[in-house]
Amino acid sequence: MRSRLRIGILSLGLLALAGGPLLTAHAGAQVAERARVMVTNLKPIDDANKNFGRDLAKELRDLINQSPRHQPVDEGDVRDATRQYDIEYDDLDCTQSLQLASLVNAAIVFCGTSTENRDDRTFTLAGVQFAAPGGTALNIEDKTWSRDDPEMAAQEIMGAFQTFVQQSLAADFCAQYFDSQDWESAEDNCTRALDMNPDHAQVRFIYANVLRQTERPQEAYTETLQVIELDPLHEGALQLAGFLAATLGLDDEAREHYSAYLVLNPGNAQVRMRIAFELAQAGDPEGAMLLAEEGLDIEADNVDLLLQHASFATRAAQDRMSEVAPGSPLSAEAAELYRKAQQSYQAAYRERGIEMDIGHLRNMIAIFNELGQVEEAVDMAERVLQTHDEEAPLWSVYADLLKDVGRVDEAITALSEAQTRDPGTRDVEFRQGNWLVELGRAEEALPYLQQAVENGGRSADDAARIFFAEAVNNGINAEPPDLDYGLRLIGLAKAFENELSDGSAGEIDFWHAYALYQQALEQEKPQNLQTAQLTLPKFQQAGRLFALPRVAAYAEGRSINLQQFRDATQQYIEIQEAIIQRGL
Repeated sequence: MRSRLRIGILSLGLLALAGGPLLTAHAGAQVAERARVMVTNLKPIDDANKNFGRDLAKELRDLINQSPRHQPVDEGDVRDATRQYDIEYDDLDCTQSLQLASLVNAAIVFCGTSTENRDDRTFTLAGVQFAAPGGTALNIEDKTWSRDDPEMAAQEIMGAFQTFVQQSLAADFCAQYFDSQDWESAEDNCTRALDMNPDHAQVRFIYANVLRQTERPQEAYTETLQVIELDPLHEGALQLAGFLAATLGLDDEAREHYSAYLVLNPGNAQVRMRIAFELAQAGDPEGAMLLAEEGLDIEADNVDLLLQHASFATRAAQDRMSEVAPGSPLSAEAAELYRKAQQSYQAAYRERGIEMDIGHLRNMIAIFNELGQVEEAVDMAERVLQTHDEEAPLWSVYADLLKDVGRVDEAITALSEAQTRDPGTRDVEFRQGNWLVELGRAEEALPYLQQAVENGGRSADDAARIFFAEAVNNGINAEPPDLDYGLRLIGLAKAFENELSDGSAGEIDFWHAYALYQQALEQEKPQNLQTAQLTLPKFQQAGRLFALPRVAAYAEGRSINLQQFRDATQQYIEIQEAIIQRGL
């Protein structure tokens, strides 16, 4: 059953690899989406110059992009993937490239190494190959090139790529017919594919299963042994060989194959990490975390495994919290997962120290915060900044933490430090202004928010809404209302009046008018000359605001009876005017 499942997966991989017409035994051709090819720069060996490998890769991407069935992965996407996993882009080897392929949706990977002979002005390419993640590889013969010929080398390699695609397409038919359980057609196509490429381990594995399904166990066993010879780590082949050997009465051989399969993974951290990574990519980070934990039982000081475990535990905790309502407290299950991540991050930090990737450092600090250990998070951030002072993202995280513990002035300074190190740090002035408003220091916030708008990072609507929201929530609609505070904040919001959208301006003007009306309504109650002179200008200003078309549009959209406010305001204007007239 496990072998059958593996073959199904292989078939899908080959379909993606071929990138050509997808045919079944009874279906016509249809054009598939262009398959993505991840072309890495050749890894320089012994201080070889990087330019030849880079130029070759660039030319090869251009050639592949001319193919109707394939397209190159953007180099920037590959660089992003290497940064995510703390891998130096120019030092990518084939193993790492294949592991990263799924992150950039690559069906094929091009990789290899180059060495330089400076005296001869040549470069020798070695270990160059096109490979399908989890599938086959085409090894290109080592060859020496003049350093002036990266384009010529790329053209020759492109020819090998086209051969590789044809071989892969033949292998695809083998897999398709097997998946459709058309054993006769599967055997015909598998043998044809093996004639083209006898070293294609995956096709030979499928062919061995065809022989098994057609009750030829001895032939199937012979083919399976060849798969193991080609790929000693082929888990499916080791399992199948054990099953077939047992069927043939070869008990010692069966035990040997099964033992090899069982020994293959437990002590191999790299294999375990690869499997755990694939499990997490499939949407089960908690299962991946458990696999990593088993590996740590064997190799507790493996820093890469510790970091992988911490990352998976963090993702698992986030998944748990995504299942509850927004704003819910941290669940016990998520907290336990975060604690596991915290322990692994700290263990890795003790080993790797300043060499630890910035992304992992940020996660480590953030987990303290998620667990409610804010003071500890501040302490950890300060400790990390002692060795990573130039990292703007860390200063930004530190600023958020300082704000959370009430050290707002220090938080504002920390954000400025982030901006100094990276002028592209987002929302610096906007965040600083927002924090000051939250603390009741609105006038101090205005220059920050004006700067945020001037820099183009935020719109005038965004900046005005900081003041406006505070005015309504903690002033006009507070219990009891604080209309003086609300009107003061609305005045600050109107510092952006000339740049506001009609919608925002109408909303702010309505609430400005409403606050003036409510304030004047309370102040006019003695109804004497003094109160009339005080409140008449407020009623008049409210009336002018209520009369604005943009206020009418806002009120209509909120089903507010604006005419009622207009009529009442006009009535109070007339009352105050009459009182003043009598008093004079």
